[in-house]
Amino acid sequence: MLTDFLLAIVAAGGFLYGFYVMRRLDGFMSSNVNVKMEKEEKKKDYVVIFGEREEPELKKWFTNAGFQVSFTRDVHLEEAWKDIRYFVAVSSSDVDNLSMCNLIRKNCRKAELYSVCNERAVRKFYRQAGAVAFAGREELLQRMELITLEHEVGAA
Repeated sequence: MLTDFLLAIVAAGGFLYGFYVMRRLDGFMSSNVNVKMEKEEKKKDYVVIFGEREEPELKKWFTNAGFQVSFTRDVHLEEAWKDIRYFVAVSSSDVDNLSMCNLIRKNCRKAELYSVCNERAVRKFYRQAGAVAFAGREELLQRMELITLEHEVGAA
């Protein structure tokens, strides 16, 4: 009888200890998931603006919409631009604009490309590159303003 009672106490103690260990393990796992989710939330999409001079108006719009904005004057691709959401080319050179559009399209599949088309004759090349081409800089700026406003409304 005493042995049965001691065996029951040992079994109950083992059960309670196992329950305690599993609760601690669950708490540890859930805290790691929260840390991972916080890191993913902090990761922002990029907007890359390409041109001869900085575009403070565009930068302000995209920053207010929650994007991380990067400006470049050179035809190149950076490692941090993996998450490009929008690419805007406002250079006066169609060759540079098309080069950057093709480079971004090949390396960042989810990027939306917008560019100024300086010569009507090369408009078809922008379509082939997957970019939306605008005849003038003002049209492009109006479109970018609408995109940033829509993104702000969607985020709210």
